[in-house]
Amino acid sequence: MPQLNNSSQPDIRQLLAKNPFIAAPMDGYSDYPYREACRECGAGITYSEMIPAIALTFGAKDAKRRVKVYPNDSPFIVQIEGAKPDVMAKAAQMVQEAGVQIIDINAGCPSRRVTNGGAGAALLSDLLLMERILKAVKEAVTIPVTLKFRSGPSTGNFVIEEVAKMAEDSGIDALALHARTRSQGYRGSADWSHITKLVECTKLPVIGNGDVLKGEDGLQMIKQTGCHGVMVGRGAIGNPWLFGELLAVWQGLPKPPRPTRAQWFAMVLAHFDGMAEYFDNDSELAARLFRKHLSRYTRGMKGAVSFRRQLAAVQNRSSLLSAINSILADEGITSDQTRESPLWDQPMPEHDSHGFVTPE
Repeated sequence: MPQLNNSSQPDIRQLLAKNPFIAAPMDGYSDYPYREACRECGAGITYSEMIPAIALTFGAKDAKRRVKVYPNDSPFIVQIEGAKPDVMAKAAQMVQEAGVQIIDINAGCPSRRVTNGGAGAALLSDLLLMERILKAVKEAVTIPVTLKFRSGPSTGNFVIEEVAKMAEDSGIDALALHARTRSQGYRGSADWSHITKLVECTKLPVIGNGDVLKGEDGLQMIKQTGCHGVMVGRGAIGNPWLFGELLAVWQGLPKPPRPTRAQWFAMVLAHFDGMAEYFDNDSELAARLFRKHLSRYTRGMKGAVSFRRQLAAVQNRSSLLSAINSILADEGITSDQTRESPLWDQPMPEHDSHGFVTPE
């Protein structure tokens, strides 16, 4: 087992004490440009998108891109998934060699693409395999290892206490719990009492996840469950400003005002430009992938529903600007007066995250 140099390792409990709000790992969303937006608005820790361990060990371009470390994106946690302990261990070593500070093991993704191979939330039904994976990864690296999991395979079949003990015995450094079961997927409500139960049965730092959608939710989860960190998923898509609201409420400060249209416009363009650069300056690929973000950025705006039906027309930066000008016109701002309009400095409408389903 590699020798651990504690002086060089991040202390997860201390990191959470400074800023407990975390941008969740979401496949197809949590790339570097998204993380950059969240961090700019107040996120304390960010996660990568989920990375298949087998893809990383085979040198897949997308997997290597997801592992890349950026100087202004720290602390940064890379999440890997897989069902073979030796492959997970090898992938973990590669993640550490890339300069990543913390590794997370996925035992919560309910997607059939993942669970059909025995990984993700399927591990909740095979705790012996989960234990082998935890120990293999922990023994392969010297950096901290965390585990993100769900409450259990199904309602009434919870494994919170078993997983907590297993994680402690395996040397895992922190636990993140999405307070839903595998069978729930992303439906229904998260049961925060499961987070409370985890806090009560482990000495490890606990990160709560599920239904954090507005500024007050973070502090409420901390007070209600006793968790050390709060992971934010769907609530921040198209609304990275949520992190600023969460942080302010936690600090006992007034919530910051909603972003103005000018700030919104700047964020949308910066996010798109970041994606274009991230994907090797491929503006068309960035545009296709950015549509789902744009759908979320425009939620709550006038004409947003009809606008989302036209997202296929966003093919590059030029068509993105045309689309933005179109929806701003519905807000009363025409493209030829955008900078001069008094509406430009008015706040955006409240962002409604309810009813939106995406991995978290």
